[in-house]
Parts: sequence; structure tokens; C-alpha cells
Amino acid sequence: MSKMMHTLGLLALSFLLLLPGFSRACSVCGCGDPLASSGSAHPMAGSWRLDIENIYLTANAQTDDGSGDLESVRQVNLNTTLSYSPNSNLVFSVMLPVVEKYWWLTPSSTSGDTPDAGTPFGVGDILVGFRYFFWQETNLRTQQHQNLALSLGAYFPTGGTNFQSLITNKNLDTHAQLGTGAYGFTGGLLFNRVWEGFTLTANGNAVIRTTAYTSDPNSAVYKYTFGSSLTGGVQGQLKLSDNFALSFAAEGRYALSDTELNPKTNDGSTWNTPNTGGTVLDLTPGVWWNLADNSTLYAKVQIPVWTQLNGVQQVDPTYVAGTQFLIP
Repeated sequence: MSKMMHTLGLLALSFLLLLPGFSRACSVCGCGDPLASSGSAHPMAGSWRLDIENIYLTANAQTDDGSGDLESVRQVNLNTTLSYSPNSNLVFSVMLPVVEKYWWLTPSSTSGDTPDAGTPFGVGDILVGFRYFFWQETNLRTQQHQNLALSLGAYFPTGGTNFQSLITNKNLDTHAQLGTGAYGFTGGLLFNRVWEGFTLTANGNAVIRTTAYTSDPNSAVYKYTFGSSLTGGVQGQLKLSDNFALSFAAEGRYALSDTELNPKTNDGSTWNTPNTGGTVLDLTPGVWWNLADNSTLYAKVQIPVWTQLNGVQQVDPTYVAGTQFLIP
């Protein structure tokens, strides 16, 4: 049985290492593991974990009306994740995002439109999930440990979707809202292997979005569906001393185009929203500092090194900094 599970672990790792990196820029941005802040190591039974993470990103895309106008967004997230492990195989987690956006519209030279802007602030879509470590193997002689876990989670439409322009008082663009107005479901695999002084982590996940549930035809998210995506990444962490470690990851996301009501017809049909979806591969260096046995500071930057986005879009580096506390 142990050999069979060892083979399964190696096959899963091989799949994750070959999985391309994925990304897209919108109100549901993010690369890699959606449950990363709940931890990748085997949990300690009866323990709590608190992760407070700050994320800064910028992106832009042409509007979907063919005018050539450019929408830009600067987004700052403060994500607080609380995790609990009732036993040594299971972790439950809840992530509460507080989001601030600055969205602005730059008209093209030929559209005749006027500049627009908005500054939504508040709670985004909450993520609830769990991670189940269904296999582990430890070699005391070589001081090596590896495990394989199943991750499942759900996004709830708690983020606001009715924010309005500072200039026109009309609803802001869908991607300027704090939430999606829809549910989302994520599932994936996590592989973690620890040597003395080095840790390898690999993950692959799928994120499926429902259509926004609002029945208000004037809502910014009415009949809108954010594109489902595949996310994943591989990270190596090298321990330099008892307190410091460096990490390097290749991660990202592939996303389908969003869908919405086709503005060119009146029959209720939908179409793929222009300038949404695509593929981005990020390289992510990071640094980790253990302040004490139960607390860690970390910082990393996701640098897009290859993109294949639909239409006219641009994604910039994403900056991440956070702190973790383990409460035994």
C-alpha cells in the first residue's frame, strides 16, 4: 500500500510540474493555490493558524464596446485567513478579503467619451475551504517527509456589486466592483516534500464560477459570468538559517473568457466578453523570516514573464506581503 501511494504521489507531482502556469486580471485575480494561506505542511492537531496578507496589483484592458477606451484598475487586498485543524489530517479555513480599488477610464482619441473613475472599498467575496491530507510518508533515517492533500473551497458573493462612478453616478464596470455577484467553487491537489533545509511544494486547482444571481437588469453583474480557470504552481523554499529562507516559484493561471449578454442582440443570448481571459506565467521570488517559533513574516512578487491574453489586456507585477501565526 505504501508503494502504491508513493507512486500516486510521484504521478501527481509529475502532473503538477508539467501543468502550465495561468493568470488573468479582474476582480477575481490570483495565481497559484487559492488556499495557500491555510498552509501547505501537514497540520498540527488542535492548532489554529492566522494569516494576514496584503496584495497590491495593477492591470488594464480595452473596454468591450469597441470604442478603444482603456479601463485601468489599481487594487489592494487585505486578506485575513483563519484556519483550524481538528486533527493531523484536516484543515478548515475562512478567508475574509477587504478590498480597495481605484478604477479609471481613459477615452481613446476617437471615441468622444469622457474620463471616468471610481473608488470602491469594502469586503470582497469570502472564501471557505478545507484541505485533507490523505497520504503522507516519513523517512526518519533520511529526515524526509512528503504528503498529498485534496483541497476544496467555495467563494460566496459577499462583495459589493453596486458601486457607482464618482463622475457620472452610474454603475461602474463589472471589473471595478468588489465582488462577482456569483458563487465560485475550487478544488485541487497539493503535493509537499520536505528535505533537510529544502521544501518543494506543487499544486494544481480548478476554479468554476456561476452566473451572477441578481435579477436586477440594471446591475453591473446582471447575467455576467466570470470565466472559469485552472491555477497552479511549483515552489521551492531554501532554508538559509534557523530564521531565514528564500523561495522561488513558477505559477499562474489559464482563464476562459467571461460571458455576458450580447449587446448587439435583444434575444437574451450571451457572448464572450472581449478583452477577458487568457494565460499568464509568473515567476515569483520570495523571502521568509521566522520571528519566533510560531510567527513568520514573508514577502514575494509575482512577475509576469509570458502572457497570451485575449484581446487588448496588460497585467503588471503583483506584490504580496504577509505574516503568519501558529497557535498550538
